[in-house]
Amino acid sequence: MGTPLTGTHLTGTHLTGTLFTGMLFTFVMTFIISTPVNAEIYRVVDAEGKVTFTDQPPANSNHLIETVADTDPEQNITPSPKSLAEDHPEWLKAAQEKRAQAAKHQQHVQHSEQQQRRQDWKRELKAAKANVKEAKLMLDIGREPTEGDFVGNAGGGARPSSDYLKRLSFLEKNLADAKRQLLKVQRSKPK
Repeated sequence: MGTPLTGTHLTGTHLTGTLFTGMLFTFVMTFIISTPVNAEIYRVVDAEGKVTFTDQPPANSNHLIETVADTDPEQNITPSPKSLAEDHPEWLKAAQEKRAQAAKHQQHVQHSEQQQRRQDWKRELKAAKANVKEAKLMLDIGREPTEGDFVGNAGGGARPSSDYLKRLSFLEKNLADAKRQLLKVQRSKPK
């Protein structure tokens, strides 16, 4: 006799039973997978014209409920959207038209608001540029010394007065603020 197998010993009956079980499982799975599913599909349209598909029709009678026809796989023909729309009841057509008009109005409002934001931004940009130009001009004028802007030193010569230095500091700060505001406006450009 041959050497005995260590671990699991397979006998002819056990092997045949395992083979039979595997074949039976394969057959059952093949049958389940190949069986066509005959579930009804419903197309439901609510009062606002929203369309949903389900396998159970809703109890609400205010909805348009249609059974979705199976298409012939040989022809692969489905109804065109236009022909489907012709079969809709008047209340559904009115709801769809109302929704389309609301969407068109919303789009018009958004476009108008966007144009208004652009015009406002352009005005703000123009004002910010004018402020920078005016601040530069004021600084140039403020740098010109007038009487009393310089005081004499004890050893001779002259130095700027504290009022002159404060005035220049103030005008330089105004120019820096105007440039910062211009940059802020430029960065806020609407899309």
